[in-house]
Amino acid sequence: MSKENVEAVKRAIEAWNADDLDAFLAELDTDVEWHPAIEPGLEGKATTYRGHDGARKVWREDRGESWERLTNRPQVFRDLGESVLALGHMDLTARTTGIEFSQELGEVFDFRAGKIVRVRDFLTHAEALEAAGLSE
Repeated sequence: MSKENVEAVKRAIEAWNADDLDAFLAELDTDVEWHPAIEPGLEGKATTYRGHDGARKVWREDRGESWERLTNRPQVFRDLGESVLALGHMDLTARTTGIEFSQELGEVFDFRAGKIVRVRDFLTHAEALEAAGLSE
């Protein structure tokens, strides 16, 4: 089922970039855990969002409140069986200042029964590789 998992991650990222919340949620298990990297990177505090309500909250915060633009640009996908590693960059534009920048992004998506049950975001590829049990 791992090829299907890679395709599910691609669909989730495409939905994110297309601003399609329903299609995004369709790839997530109702009990999903999302561990974003932006809050710890900018504010020094980690937050875990749970379930579709938590995913909606991250969506509102990242897409509407904090960032005018946040685009996920994965360049590499690695099939890890029950997990998928995505490495790339995210392009951001701050809502209040208009400052634009690109940030390295690594993500580990864990699956159960064809749905994403956990998303772990990292601000470096090295951190994501380590979390996935791999090294460069």
